[in-house]
Amino acid sequence: MKFHHPNKKSASFDLTPLIDIVFQLLIFFMVTTTFVNLENRVKINLPSGDFAAVEPSKNITVTITEDNTIYLNGKLIDPLKITESIAIELKKEPEKIVVLEADKNVLHGKVISVMDLLKKGGADKIAIATKPTEKK
Repeated sequence: MKFHHPNKKSASFDLTPLIDIVFQLLIFFMVTTTFVNLENRVKINLPSGDFAAVEPSKNITVTITEDNTIYLNGKLIDPLKITESIAIELKKEPEKIVVLEADKNVLHGKVISVMDLLKKGGADKIAIATKPTEKK
């Protein structure tokens, strides 16, 4: 026989607010994450990675091919003119993000030197494009 004390209340947890917050966070991350369209005008083999990126129509694309050829928005560009070309593009629309697409076989030093040239041209936001990793 169990005796219950009249002033004693049983402890219980209401999980509804917790579940509500989890769904709100899930919706927030789904809405704020955008993905880059990987249909490149210049054919390169991007490295793999699980990163979110930006919408291609709202950015400036700089592509480095395996043979170290550099393209700006799909057009061949002289490496010595990258800084001034980026500055001109960013003057038109300063809020644009520069997406750097480098073939996975391009040397790390080359990517860093191009990033430095982009920074000198005024690119504050530089995103590095990757292709999604394949799930096994």
